[in-house]
Amino acid sequence: MDTILSSLPPELLRFVEDQLANNEVSDDDELREHFIANGLSEDQAWQALTYRALYLRHVFLEGFTPILRGQEALCFNPHSRGWEPVPNP
Repeated sequence: MDTILSSLPPELLRFVEDQLANNEVSDDDELREHFIANGLSEDQAWQALTYRALYLRHVFLEGFTPILRGQEALCFNPHSRGWEPVPNP
């Protein structure tokens, strides 16, 4: 569990996770500014960006994301068609 981000209001956390998973156009600086403009502190914005590659690479089960569950996060495996722990790189 990420103590810096998991305490965000649920609606703001959904926004952050959506941007991390789907915003492939903005560079990190643009995304950081977007996070700050939508209510995150500078520290929270930088922390969110540390998850960007992980969220772009995997589809996570709602409520079992790296920000909320840390090492217990579950991502979809298209081969087994099930939810599994995040594989090590």
